[in-house]
Amino acid sequence: MKVLLITPPYTKERLSKKDVKNVEARLPPLGMLYVAAVLEKNKQQVKVIDGVTLSVAKGYTLKNVEEDIRKFNPEVIGLSIVSLLMDQGQKILDIAKHVNPKCITIIGGPLISADPKKLKEIRNADYAFTGEAELTFSMLVDALEHKKEVKDIPGLVYRNKDEIVANYPEPIDDLDTIPMPARHLINMNMYRPSPGNYRRLPATQIMTSRGCPYRCTFCSRPTVGKKFRAHSAKRVVDEIEFLVKKYGVKDIEIFDDTFTLEPRRVEDICREIIKRKIDVTWNCLTRADRITPELCILMKKAGCYELGFGIESGSQRVLNHIKKDITLDKVRKGIKIAKDAKLDVRGFFIIGHLTETREEVMETIRFANNCGLDIAQYMISTPYPGTELWEQAKQMYGDKFNEKEMFNLTFFSPERVPFVSDKLTQKEVFALYKKAYRSFYLRPKYMVKHLMKIKSFTDVERYWKAARGILIG
Repeated sequence: MKVLLITPPYTKERLSKKDVKNVEARLPPLGMLYVAAVLEKNKQQVKVIDGVTLSVAKGYTLKNVEEDIRKFNPEVIGLSIVSLLMDQGQKILDIAKHVNPKCITIIGGPLISADPKKLKEIRNADYAFTGEAELTFSMLVDALEHKKEVKDIPGLVYRNKDEIVANYPEPIDDLDTIPMPARHLINMNMYRPSPGNYRRLPATQIMTSRGCPYRCTFCSRPTVGKKFRAHSAKRVVDEIEFLVKKYGVKDIEIFDDTFTLEPRRVEDICREIIKRKIDVTWNCLTRADRITPELCILMKKAGCYELGFGIESGSQRVLNHIKKDITLDKVRKGIKIAKDAKLDVRGFFIIGHLTETREEVMETIRFANNCGLDIAQYMISTPYPGTELWEQAKQMYGDKFNEKEMFNLTFFSPERVPFVSDKLTQKEVFALYKKAYRSFYLRPKYMVKHLMKIKSFTDVERYWKAARGILIG
């Protein structure tokens, strides 16, 4: 069958906003490319349209989507939808059925995984998937092709008269059974991480594990769940080596939630990179309490240059409230371990936590400025469907909590904060957000230290783009 996989493009209005214009990152749609790889393995004909990136890079619009649908004439369309692009996704479904009423339309993404009943509100969507869809999407396409029963497919959401039926999703236990993402179906030259997330170009991203066993209230895990599953060390290094040889990749951002959760696996990955003499540099995300001095030294030897820690707050009360299950002393210890191994450290923070006061935000700012971080990254606290924070906010603020308004959110719109707790005003949250960034990056000692690190034109370009985002954003 001919299968078209799409992410909706931004609207012209959205493209004009600072939250899109100031974001330099263009990331390949790995989830969709995994689905495409399994479909190709099962002999289906697949086309991928990454409307998000195409709209930013080339002005791709819904008119172009319609032209591509007519040209490819797919029998099945798979649409990945996030809340921010729900309206665009609905228009694509309408276009698809207008062009070919017999075309089967399937939707997926975090929004439908968080609330499968949303399918009832979406016109012209025949099916939806919750959870990991690589294997199950292909099962559905095969069933449609051979006119077999579909109702027992795991994770499938479908209509039964006026009711929505949502089958329980089954996580993929052995990730090595999934082929590498079908990157040949996109133009890899369009993509790169944000300026602070690479050291050399070309640069790209990989995922080596799924699932996170921790319980942070703000984190949504409806798609991959809490159970940690990982590719084998050999499979990870095979993909790294493939990217280096096929696409000339020199730098990789590992997108796992907690890369070092299983230290022995990371040790095996590092030793295999060293053994194969792969010329690649890389960074990863983890927790400050999931590293050791020995592991960090080995990671550095294998090409790692930066660890990203989700610190979230400089207030222990707030950390306890959001169920971060870590202490500030452990964070400081983790930063020191990484710095002693000559690794840079990036800290992620959230401003405006539920019940957070202005003084507690100031504690976060002071902690970030004084704990030895190389990079600090701030976001505005945002309740998203599927999170404990979403439920807490609904309970605490009742009518003040506008669910429809929540679906228009993006992490990069701090000047428009539709939800704040009763401890801070919208104006205060935005002012503290700007203060956090400027007080961290405009310290004279910090600026001198990082100017001394410049070694290439790529470094100059990265620092300039990052500085522009801080001063203008």
